[in-house]
Amino acid sequence: MRVRTKLHILSSSIFLIFARVNTKPMRHLSVLILLLATAVGTACSQNQAAANEAENLVASRTKDLTKTINYGHRPVAKRDIDVVVIHSTYYLGPDSFNIDGVLKQFKRYDVCSHYIVGRDGTIYKTVAENNVAYHAGVSTLPGTNRKNCNSFSIGIEVICSPSQGPTDEQYNSLVALVKDIKTRYTINYVVRHSDIAPGRKTDPWQFDWKGFNQRLKEE
Repeated sequence: MRVRTKLHILSSSIFLIFARVNTKPMRHLSVLILLLATAVGTACSQNQAAANEAENLVASRTKDLTKTINYGHRPVAKRDIDVVVIHSTYYLGPDSFNIDGVLKQFKRYDVCSHYIVGRDGTIYKTVAENNVAYHAGVSTLPGTNRKNCNSFSIGIEVICSPSQGPTDEQYNSLVALVKDIKTRYTINYVVRHSDIAPGRKTDPWQFDWKGFNQRLKEE
């Protein structure tokens, strides 16, 4: 249950208690304040625990390849990040889900994302978050006139294909990664590649978008 929901329930309960004892409001005021403070502290602790869990999972599964990737991105002095874009990719070769093949393909087209999630849940960090990665292409954020999503987004590629969707381990890593990113930035949008480039892109493929978003909301 999210913090806001918990606090709403608690505030409603406190209101009912106060309504019953309002003949002696000052006598019970300290108790009500203590209840609210305790609930806020508990909710914040639970949120912090969830953030720590996501951070630990990401740390244990991440392989940093940023020093080896000299294509598909450019450094910038500063950028405001509030969007995460989810993609799918695979290698057009003998081993479709091979990370080396995927990177070879990216290099050929001078594109890259900030992260790639392998079939076993390994998170490959390929571009530093503060750099602009060339992952979105011609794009517009839905409901806005904001174009060129590369400039204000973090891109995550999930290795899968139109016929084989993500594995459970990939979902686990992806959820943890996005939650971890949210601890560093105010993320207002988590979108699919197909959302920002409709008609041009169809990924992520075979993706449980509803289930993924539900897990993002869970503590």
